[in-house]
Amino acid sequence: MRHAKRAGSVVATGLALTLTLAACGGDNSNDDAGDQNSEQGAKGGIVTVYHASDFEHLDPARAFVTDTGMAGQLLYRTLTAFKWDPQAKKVQLVGDTAEKWEKSADFKTWTFTLKDGLKYEDGSPITSKDIKYNVERSFSADLSEGAPYGKNYLDCKGYAGPYTPAGNNGGKGCTAIEVPDDKTIVFKLNQAVSEFDMTASMKIFAPVPQAKDTKTQYDNRVFSSGPYKIKTYTRNKTLVLERNTNWDQATDPINTAMPDGFEFKFGDDEAIVDQRLIAGTGPDANAISFSGVQPQNLAKLTQASVKDRIVEGTDDCRRYIAFNQQKPLLKNQKMREALTYAFDKTAYITARGGDKLNVPSDSIVPESLDGYRKNSAFEVPLTGDLEKAKAALAEAGYKGEKLQLGASDATDISIKAAESAQAAWKKIGVNVDIKKIPGDNYYSTQQNDASATDLITAGWCKDWPSMSTIVPSVLGPDNSAPGKAAQNNYGRSQVGWDKMNEIPTIADQKEATTAWADVLDEAMKAFPLVPISADNNIYVQGGNITGATANPDIGGLPDLTKIALKKVG
Repeated sequence: MRHAKRAGSVVATGLALTLTLAACGGDNSNDDAGDQNSEQGAKGGIVTVYHASDFEHLDPARAFVTDTGMAGQLLYRTLTAFKWDPQAKKVQLVGDTAEKWEKSADFKTWTFTLKDGLKYEDGSPITSKDIKYNVERSFSADLSEGAPYGKNYLDCKGYAGPYTPAGNNGGKGCTAIEVPDDKTIVFKLNQAVSEFDMTASMKIFAPVPQAKDTKTQYDNRVFSSGPYKIKTYTRNKTLVLERNTNWDQATDPINTAMPDGFEFKFGDDEAIVDQRLIAGTGPDANAISFSGVQPQNLAKLTQASVKDRIVEGTDDCRRYIAFNQQKPLLKNQKMREALTYAFDKTAYITARGGDKLNVPSDSIVPESLDGYRKNSAFEVPLTGDLEKAKAALAEAGYKGEKLQLGASDATDISIKAAESAQAAWKKIGVNVDIKKIPGDNYYSTQQNDASATDLITAGWCKDWPSMSTIVPSVLGPDNSAPGKAAQNNYGRSQVGWDKMNEIPTIADQKEATTAWADVLDEAMKAFPLVPISADNNIYVQGGNITGATANPDIGGLPDLTKIALKKVG
């Protein structure tokens, strides 16, 4: 699933997220392109998007974060996709590059057929071979940050990607992916996966032509299969997108592509951005931000000139702090218990802007998802339980050693939240230093065993509405590397791994959901992490923006696929 990476924000509106599945095929309608004000908008113009930090990765083989999840929809297309309908308040699985798909009775063979007329930015055809190639790229150790489902699900044991010295498996690549012709791609899985049509919405299932691949440098210039292409990209400053004239509206169920382009601006102070957008005039009339309104500016949203320009929506992501069990002190469960009982969620939420912008959570699973259970492994008051914490600390034999808490430096809020955690643990005598990590490589730093901190601030959003995209990702093993934690298992927890490997073979989804809930209960008894909160999201759009809604399926970020300008020129 996508990491929750942003400085969240907002008053909840209670959007209910439900899932409607299309019957093995695409829905190409674009009749929900209107916005909260029912203004279609004009075609043309440039939309400015302010963002606290640059994208960690734009390469679809590496893209696995909420911000890239949204921006990526402008640049490349996947086999399937989840279409957010703001009027119906639901997401629907649709075919994106895929016209239809079929599955075998045992859910282990899936065949997708591509739509006609799909083209790249230079007018060349998109083929099934290009999708196969990008999935293969995701096996490479050099591109390991993306969705792990290719490595986990495909039956090509030992395959290490197309860049291996052995020559990409004799030129055959991953033999579990077959491309009998340019429009057909067949996936042969190592286990039953009844949800693989949803898995195919991940960015690793976007096409990348081998001739355009620049390996780790592909982040800087992806080759577009979406409605926009990269015009210029200056890392940590700006990303400018212009229209891809070879994109065909009739094939795309997600994008309306009303603007002529987008300009992402990175690193501007978020409070100042708020002030610009609250004014909403001049160049900022055409702007919106990926960061929510900062706490100090919330009171200004009651102004008459602002009320009609507020975009609100809920978030299915969950924030937590993981305890890295590769570190000597945190191998001791009593130490992890002490940190859990001492943690003050109320102080943390206050540091993140208060209860209008955050909702306390007792689980990594959103309450609306089938399989959610109230955490029964441990009960802790929102302000902590210092008596239990001190008792556990005494049993741990703690002697004053320092721990290091990692936090993204992308926003002041994330550092303030880390400082509140530091203060809570200081109350029981635990010494914690804060390590500020650049936001544009925060997660890759924490995924690396050599550079990961003891305590890891993290967030997780479901990839699709299933426990299977939360529990094994946050607490499970890396199926391609026996004995190693999944890349997003920041706590390196190893409880319940055998069961987690068995559950995907359960064909009945209700039975599988119960099994995931059971194994989560088991894992949490070992205190691998402390669940903290969910974000509420509020954004202010410029006065000339229309069509903006907060998409809960992609971290509650403003949905750029339907956005437009009211007037152009």
